[in-house]
Amino acid sequence: MGAPSLDVEALQGLHNLARELLQLDDYDKMVDTVVKHSLETLRGERGFLVLQRGDELDFKVVRNWSRRELEGKGEPVSRSIVSRVLADGEPVLVEDALSDQRFAQTESILRMQIRSVLAAPLEVDGVPSGVLYLESRTLDRLFGPAQLELFKHILELSSPALESCMKRIVLEQRNRLLEANFLERHRFPGIVTQDPGFLKVLETVAQVAKSDLPVLVQGPSGTGKELVVRALHLNSPRAKAPYVTVNCGAISPHLLESELFGHVRGSFTGATRDKLGVISSADRGSVFLDEVGELPPELQVKLLRTLQFGEVQPVGSSRPATVDVRFLAATNRNLEQAVAKGEFREDLLYRLNVVTLDLPPLCERPDDILPLFYHFLHLAAEKAGRPDPQVSPRLERVLEEHVWPGNIRELENEAKRLVAVTPQDEPLTVDRLSQRIIRSEEIARPTPASLAEHEKELIELHLRLAKGNRTHAAQSLGISREGLRKKMKRLGLA
Repeated sequence: MGAPSLDVEALQGLHNLARELLQLDDYDKMVDTVVKHSLETLRGERGFLVLQRGDELDFKVVRNWSRRELEGKGEPVSRSIVSRVLADGEPVLVEDALSDQRFAQTESILRMQIRSVLAAPLEVDGVPSGVLYLESRTLDRLFGPAQLELFKHILELSSPALESCMKRIVLEQRNRLLEANFLERHRFPGIVTQDPGFLKVLETVAQVAKSDLPVLVQGPSGTGKELVVRALHLNSPRAKAPYVTVNCGAISPHLLESELFGHVRGSFTGATRDKLGVISSADRGSVFLDEVGELPPELQVKLLRTLQFGEVQPVGSSRPATVDVRFLAATNRNLEQAVAKGEFREDLLYRLNVVTLDLPPLCERPDDILPLFYHFLHLAAEKAGRPDPQVSPRLERVLEEHVWPGNIRELENEAKRLVAVTPQDEPLTVDRLSQRIIRSEEIARPTPASLAEHEKELIELHLRLAKGNRTHAAQSLGISREGLRKKMKRLGLA
């Protein structure tokens, strides 16, 4: 036996729900609409989007139940039903809870006099993470198998909106959990992640930070190498000592030697006094050599000696000075290829990369795109003295699908730009994105496959009822005959 077919009223209700969802661009409104339509179509009395966090139930959407009532009377749902749905990952129908041996004696059923329940899991990446819960308390509104079947159709139709909403909620929860645990136990200022691969990098950072070993951080530009290097220093025993940064590619070669190692008075034209080099000024602390792959060959030799013997010889001096520093380096170049080309000393590479950390591009950290975006958005809004702006779901989808060739730096700049170009009382939308992003993405809103299937089924039903008369079918659907023709052509019915 197949699933029972839906009547005209049920199909029309699904059609109305789909049409309303496509007109919305706000997750909270989408989910509230799904709960509202479910209650109207299934003749339920109250509806909830429920999350379970440890021993607590969290209600994200509440229909036909005031927040004051919710706070005053405790949990308005059956905890045992919610737990069963999350554990089994399957919808649950309770036709009459007071006569159902599974739930009749539970405290919430008795206290709230709950009679009938429909509940289904909401998944994020295939894992049940929340429950859409409908209930009735009167005998004339008991749910049955027909309502369960229609409930499944509603869930199928609205699954993209529900999963997007749940994904955002779960992301927020995971971020709070991470901040309360690993990220809070260490000093990682500015670093936002929930990506398993990047968390493993940070675990390595926390471990090797305790040592004095040189660390080489590799990765494309804009992946956060400087933040990782700073975290190495802040989580080390040298955290209270100097931390000095040198960009090896931003200083001309003839000045870089003096910058790194210092010089004595009269060692060259313009050297009117002794100068302490960056390495010596960081004694007992850390030196960060940014873009170390740009270091000129002649300075690579001097740096190698410092790494080997802990000695620094200023320009023009005949005597080296002893120094106690830890070297941290970063590069976006492939130094092994540079060694093969004779552009970088192999022995220096081996001294620098005792520990190597490889940072992935942002496109390999897809779960971090939105958390990072909201982090930068908050910082930009705070700096501008305005509340955090709302973000349309469509914009979120485009941000997640973009490749981000400029990595985290590009995402940060886009967040700042969106705050700057969007009026304070308006949400951030796709049309205000940089043109380079709009051009590189297919941002047309897709029609969900489930919507197309239901729309096709609805049209076929109306055509059968109208005995093939398209004019009458169009009238019953509330559209023009030409509109019906176009829909039929799009759906392969013409």
